[in-house]
Amino acid sequence: MSEWRVAWSHQIDGPVNDVKVDSNGMLICTGQSLIALRPDGTTAWRSDHIFDTYSAESSDSIVALLTGTSIHVFNRSTGSPLSDGRSIPGGYREALYRTGGGWIAPDRGDHLHLFRENGRGVRRLRVGPTRMLVGWMDREHLLCLDNDGLLRCIRLHGEHAQRIIENRRWTWCSRLSGGRMLMLDSSGALFEGVPNPFGWDEISRISDGGIDPHRAIRAGDGWWIMDLEGRIRHSIEDSDAGFGEDSVDLIHSDGSGVIVSATREGLIRWSESPSLSGMRVDNLRLMQTEERKRLDWMQRTSMFESAQEAEEEGLWSRALELYRALGREEDVRRVLGLQEGSD
Repeated sequence: MSEWRVAWSHQIDGPVNDVKVDSNGMLICTGQSLIALRPDGTTAWRSDHIFDTYSAESSDSIVALLTGTSIHVFNRSTGSPLSDGRSIPGGYREALYRTGGGWIAPDRGDHLHLFRENGRGVRRLRVGPTRMLVGWMDREHLLCLDNDGLLRCIRLHGEHAQRIIENRRWTWCSRLSGGRMLMLDSSGALFEGVPNPFGWDEISRISDGGIDPHRAIRAGDGWWIMDLEGRIRHSIEDSDAGFGEDSVDLIHSDGSGVIVSATREGLIRWSESPSLSGMRVDNLRLMQTEERKRLDWMQRTSMFESAQEAEEEGLWSRALELYRALGREEDVRRVLGLQEGSD
């Protein structure tokens, strides 16, 4: 497996509480601010708040931000607020974009709060304590990991209901990504599965132990796991995504060719897969070629205008020199005729 490449890195004022990446670039929760960076690392916009920002979630067009006890929603491109924020005692633990539009956020108790895409509240569901939101199987079926290590499917349509999809208990699991997820059982074995509301479409053991996952992200070449010490490794291949033994605290992926990482102290890195790095180089070469063509065209336009001015002023030698340099033989013959007629 080819190594990933760190395309750029920044040191920002910490602490960093969350990082996310989408098609627009990177989102960083740091201190009391949410910072949006473009894919080249330049700042697109910044939103400052009274309380610490601790979690961001993107739908590519809209961002949900958790800060203090509130959830706020912003336009992803401009950073313009789309809501005044919704607060509850104790605040929210996380937020997840809902398939088809909207957000869901668990509180510190046993409720899930459902929001429209613009941040307006829709309803509150009492589902019992949950450890984490795993992801959506479709718009109405949400998968959660409860405090007992059981995977529960919660149906939101109509009178909400829930069911345990199987009796196996997991000590850890990842978020759903592309319909797939990782799970760790009590023996330390790592599994990958494709869940449905009643069980599994498929499930397989991919490791017998030796992995102590803290976070996991899925990229174009499979799953990357960050262990409890902050080291990043591929779930199957012997690769470290170019991080070596460096430790990080946060990672996220766009699901294909980009992995972003951060330390709490503020070291931000944007890493690209070999295929994306090659595409970036090709795009850079194309841009350079187009820029050379543009500059050449501007130069030729300037030369042609100078030749016309020289012709109008009767500076035949200068006009001939410029027309010949431009390869305009017809203009050369015309100016020669004018020059002979004036002699």
